[in-house]
Amino acid sequence: MRPSIALAAAAVLLTACGGSDGTEGVRLPDLELPALDAGAAALDVGALRGPAVVNVWATWCVPCRQELPAFEEVARSRPDVRFVGVNSVETGDAREFLDGLGITYEQFVDDRGRLAEEIGAVGLPATVVVDADGDVATAHVGPMSVEDLEAALAEVS
Repeated sequence: MRPSIALAAAAVLLTACGGSDGTEGVRLPDLELPALDAGAAALDVGALRGPAVVNVWATWCVPCRQELPAFEEVARSRPDVRFVGVNSVETGDAREFLDGLGITYEQFVDDRGRLAEEIGAVGLPATVVVDADGDVATAHVGPMSVEDLEAALAEVS
């Protein structure tokens, strides 16, 4: 049996205190999320293979607003990496918000916050980097900069 992503997230927090990160063999949960844009294909989260970055965000989340341009910058410079945004428990117009920021990478909707819950995110934004085997290489809660993203991606590409 594979360890749960919530356990891996807890282990990542322990890493900051010098412990093992515990993410080896951890997979994303089996969830299907609809695309933000009508007519686009849904995302089978558990089938995602990397290198990929999955970022859970919301328009009401100030740190999310601050980090999204960094994700767009890295997404544009790294066509070898799949960037996936997951709009979680939304109260605003996500498409209008993303268009205003110039965010172009693919976006999905999680209106009940299931993905954030499954990955053990204690807040937003929450980001995981997935390797070619579909295993979670790193997990992060809180905003990420271009440098943070590049460092996380260096582990999988």
